Amino acid sequence: MGMPLIPESLLRTIWQRQLFTTSGLRAADGKRITILSPGVSNSDGGPDFLNARIRIGSITFRGDVELHVTAPEWHQHNHGADPHYNRVILHVVFGDEHLAPPARTVSARAIPLLVLHPFLDRSLLKEMLSALSGSGQAREALRCNGRTQHITRDLLEAWIGRLAYERIEFKISRFEERLKALIDEKNNVVREPYPRYYGNPDEIPPPRKQYKRKEYTAVDVWEQLLYEGIMEAMGYAKNSTPFVRLAQSMRLRFLQEAGLHERPHVMALLFGAAGLLPSTRTISEKESRLYLRPLRRRWKDYKRSFKGDVLNEADWLFFRLRPQNFPTARLASMCFMLPFVFGKERFRNLVELFKSDRLTSNDRMKRLAETFNVVPDEFWSHHFHFRGSSGRVGVALGEQRIHEIIMNAIAPVMLLYARLFRDNAVRIHTRMLVELLPSTDDNSITRAMTDDLLAGKMHLRTSFMQQGAIQLFKFYCSANRCAECDVGKRVDFSGGAS
Repeated sequence: MGMPLIPESLLRTIWQRQLFTTSGLRAADGKRITILSPGVSNSDGGPDFLNARIRIGSITFRGDVELHVTAPEWHQHNHGADPHYNRVILHVVFGDEHLAPPARTVSARAIPLLVLHPFLDRSLLKEMLSALSGSGQAREALRCNGRTQHITRDLLEAWIGRLAYERIEFKISRFEERLKALIDEKNNVVREPYPRYYGNPDEIPPPRKQYKRKEYTAVDVWEQLLYEGIMEAMGYAKNSTPFVRLAQSMRLRFLQEAGLHERPHVMALLFGAAGLLPSTRTISEKESRLYLRPLRRRWKDYKRSFKGDVLNEADWLFFRLRPQNFPTARLASMCFMLPFVFGKERFRNLVELFKSDRLTSNDRMKRLAETFNVVPDEFWSHHFHFRGSSGRVGVALGEQRIHEIIMNAIAPVMLLYARLFRDNAVRIHTRMLVELLPSTDDNSITRAMTDDLLAGKMHLRTSFMQQGAIQLFKFYCSANRCAECDVGKRVDFSGGAS
């Protein structure tokens, strides 16, 4: 080849910045290639770049681009059997491999191959490799890093606490919008954007419908709202969207009609609507095939009358997830959890849990933990999916995941309930519980805030304070709104502290 192999991270940079000669590009089969748009970088599972626009020969394609250092990696990574790669329109590699078979999708469509190294400037590549080897690729520090020595702990705690409630308020508002949509749906009201009006402002109708308190009393609407919230929380960041789509398609009332304690039937409905019941012909483990067959039969019978949307396996991400967080594992957990969260009178019991003055916040946390303490059956005690055993670690929810469900679903729904029904006891008790929830694992945002802003003056010991730190980072630090930040107002960015 005459050129050194490069890390795939550098190949991504080269493609994203188009650091090669774009005129005269040709695919391995000789067709001319014109890159109209390289696509959007994808850090999750699936192709490296999404929604690219590329002209190959005389045809313009819109789809995804997959990058590899060498061509055989397409087959080594088994992309040809993964439906996430069905939209790939160009396979870009650094090095040439004349003996490698062409990349193909699940449907056996051949994908054009572009070998980049003939179009690269060798001196530029050498400089990039040198820079890459000498850099630690450290993150960019916050603007106030090293300038907050005079900021007191009391100020930090008060500001982050305010922002925590600001973040929770965003969650409440989102749940309220969804609640109203569910009420409209129940009342057969079509929700459409309001048209623009011109003329006398006094004649313009109010932009929103006014809802009567009676409309908020339907328990099934609140149950569906909470069901969607819990499903979203089960999806984590990478799969929250398909989990919500599934919850809005396979409604809670369908599962209740089937019988929440009829676990095989509920599992068939949820996994079937999720598109996550694979063919038994693709399963090598006998135990998985035996478990899967009756689920597929039940779903086949129900699917004939099912009017909702059915998701596809390609809608779900497994890449860069711990097996415990696979969507199949979390969906199995949901199946075991449903009877204890949404059985008869369960929502009213949940409200009473937050209404009671006889319970402490620790009592409430313990009761909720017991509700979400999933006890899987024998199969899911040592499986995360249908394609093989995982040993003795199953799909039971960890303590942190339960706390995140409380923070992201239970608490906002209860605070919304308290607001709409003016229930001060529910509001106070929910806020007290929220402020006591233990912190979850650190992420890149909380680590940045701890290192650059808090500087040892305080620690994010609760989930509540983590929420505030995330809100501060996303809506102030990242947006350079330092002049609106209680910390930024007191920092002299010219050098010294004010």
